[in-house]
Amino acid sequence: MSLLEQSTVSRHRVVALINPVLHCRSTCVELLDAGVNLVGIVEAQTKTRGLPIGTFRRQARKNGYRAALSQVAARLAYLAANRKADQKIYRRLFDAQRVQAELRAWQGPVIECRSFSEPQVFQELRNLRPDILIVHSQSWVPRKIRDVPSTGLVIGGHPGITPNFRGSHSSFWALLHQQPEMIGWTAFHVDKGVDTGDVIIQGRIDVEDDDSFMSLNWRGMKQIAKAQAEAIREYDRTGRVNRMPHQAVPPDSDFGLPGLGDYIRYCRCQSVAR
Repeated sequence: MSLLEQSTVSRHRVVALINPVLHCRSTCVELLDAGVNLVGIVEAQTKTRGLPIGTFRRQARKNGYRAALSQVAARLAYLAANRKADQKIYRRLFDAQRVQAELRAWQGPVIECRSFSEPQVFQELRNLRPDILIVHSQSWVPRKIRDVPSTGLVIGGHPGITPNFRGSHSSFWALLHQQPEMIGWTAFHVDKGVDTGDVIIQGRIDVEDDDSFMSLNWRGMKQIAKAQAEAIREYDRTGRVNRMPHQAVPPDSDFGLPGLGDYIRYCRCQSVAR
């Protein structure tokens, strides 16, 4: 970057809201590598002793315990068939040593919590004086937190094409519905809905020979991180971020975790991905 370009760039203060897992922390490293002014990270731990107990309870309250148990069974069946192959792809996509080393070298503040709605999170986040929030997290971001950044920009991402495939495991549902052309990713402006915000940019992903629906999600996350970083850099340069409102959100486009019956149908009806 030339001296003239540097003089016209305003480096806005960015805070990332993530979960404490490698693929979320990798997003923070992508921001740093792109020259984004990352001034803090908030990590919401969603697991108890390494288990997604909170997620199970939420699913049970929403859909009943029978449906929640079916989702657990589907996950176990998937892992039994795909764990080793997925681990190999995950290690290829996310370099744990590099991510850890770059975050240690960054030495910025990390706020740890169980939920973004905790009162101390709001106060500590305000103390960081963010202009922009970046969200890569399964945890809900309440409006009180979304209202903190000075520019009003809260940039999220979804490893699926919104608004057609929102919610959980969009690649799975796109394949189950025989729509491989709808496998992809979206960077968007976070609002009160589930992946309903105005689109910044979207992209499609071609299925590779060794892909599973999980690895397609991870590949989407990598592209989202790059798009989020570029959106911030564009805002630093021009004060603008692209915004493409949805004409309408299709009914029944918010998908949940697949149950065992869904997974069995997935295995039977498509052979595009594991």
